Amino acid sequence: MNHFHRYKNSFILLLLITVLFPADLLSQDTKYPFNPNFLPVIFDGKFADTIRVSLPEDPFKQEDAISQALKVPVSLFTPKEEYVNRLRQRVAHDYVLNNIISVKYSLADFPDEVEKLEEIKPNIFQSLFSVEPEIGSNDIDKSARFIPKRKYWLLSGSSLLQFSQNYISKNWYNGGIGNLQFLNVQNFTANYKKDKIQFNNFIEWKLSFYTSPNDTLRDFRLGEDQVRSYSDFGLKAFNDKWSYSTNLEIKTKLLRNYKENSTDYISSFLSPLQINMGILGMKYQQKKTSKKSKYKNYDVSIDFSPLSVQYAWVADKNVDPKRYGIKEGDKFLLDLGSTLNAKIIVNFNRQVTFTSRLKYFTNYEKSIFESENELNMSLNRFFSTRMYLYGRFDDSPGVKKDRSLGYVQFNELLSFGFNYKW
Repeated sequence: MNHFHRYKNSFILLLLITVLFPADLLSQDTKYPFNPNFLPVIFDGKFADTIRVSLPEDPFKQEDAISQALKVPVSLFTPKEEYVNRLRQRVAHDYVLNNIISVKYSLADFPDEVEKLEEIKPNIFQSLFSVEPEIGSNDIDKSARFIPKRKYWLLSGSSLLQFSQNYISKNWYNGGIGNLQFLNVQNFTANYKKDKIQFNNFIEWKLSFYTSPNDTLRDFRLGEDQVRSYSDFGLKAFNDKWSYSTNLEIKTKLLRNYKENSTDYISSFLSPLQINMGILGMKYQQKKTSKKSKYKNYDVSIDFSPLSVQYAWVADKNVDPKRYGIKEGDKFLLDLGSTLNAKIIVNFNRQVTFTSRLKYFTNYEKSIFESENELNMSLNRFFSTRMYLYGRFDDSPGVKKDRSLGYVQFNELLSFGFNYKW
C-alpha cells in the first residue's frame, strides 16, 4: 500500500496522457510504432525548472498536485504535438524526482552519436531472372583453397597525347625553334623477375610536330622523332639491392627531318642508329614505400658499366654524319669506354610524379651527358600537365660549339593534354 501511494502521482499523470493523447501522436517525434510512455525512464541529469509533486497528508487528495503538474507553459498558437512533448517531459521529470531509486538508466549509458542505418534497396531484376536449382546435401563439396599462380612478367605502359609550348636552344643537335607543337609519347615496360634473375625492358616512342613561322618551304616541321629501347639483364650479387648486370640501349630515327628553309636532311630512317652496350657492370636498385600512404614511394636504379661499347651509324648518304660525332667520309663510329645510367621515379602522391633519367658516356677523350627530367601532374585519370626539361652535353669532334652555351644543349617543354597509364 505504501508503494501505491508513493508512485500514485506518476501513475495518474501517465494514465491521463495515454488516454487523452493516442499513441500515434505521442510517437511522431520518435518515428517508432509504439507508445514512448511505456519505455523505461531515462535520467537526463536535469533537476531545475521541474515541479516536484509532494505527497500531502491525505494521499487520496491529489487533485491540486495533478493540476499543478499539468500546467505546462504554452501559448494560444502552440502546436498540439509540442504541447504533448512538453507534458510528457514534465511527467518524466516528476517521476525521476519522486522515484529516483527506480530509475535504472541515464544519458551516460548511451552513446553520443547514433549509428545511422543504411537502407539496402532490393534488386528486383536479380530475383526476377535468377534460377535456383535444387541442390542436395550430398552434392555440396568442400570449398577448395584458391592459390593464384605467380607472375614472373610484369607489364605496364602509358600513352600521352598533348599540346605544348616548346623552347629549343639555337645549337640543339636536332635543330628547331621555339614554337607550339603537338606531342605523342608511347611507353611500354616488360620486367621479368625470378629467383636471382632480373630482366627489364623499356621501349619508348616520341613523335612531335610544331609550327615553323621562319620556314618558307613548310608550315609544320618534325620535332621529336625517336624510338628508344633500354634493356638490362641482371643476376643478384650481395643482396636484393646489388646485382651483376649487362645493359643494351638502342636509339634511332624513323622519319625524315629537314633543315629550316632547305631540302637538306637532318635525320632519316636509321640515320642515325645509336647503340650502347654495357658489359659486366654492377646495378644498384632500391624501392621504398611510405608507411602512411601507398601512393608515396620512390624507385632508384643506378647501372655502371666500366667496360662499354658505343656504336653510331648513318645509313642515309644525305644526312651529315658530323652532326652525330662521326668523322667526315665515314658512316659509322665505334667507341670503347665507360657508361653510367641512372633513373629515379618519385611519386609524391597519387597525382604528382617526378621522373629523371641520366646517362653519361666517355671514351676518356670526349664525353656525352644526357639528363631527361619530367614532372607529371595529373588532373584526373585521363588529363595531366607535364613539365619536361632535357639537357645534353656533347663535345664530340664535329659538333659545333655555341658562343654562349658552348657544348651545352637543352630542350624545355610545357604541355597539357591526354595521359593514360595502365
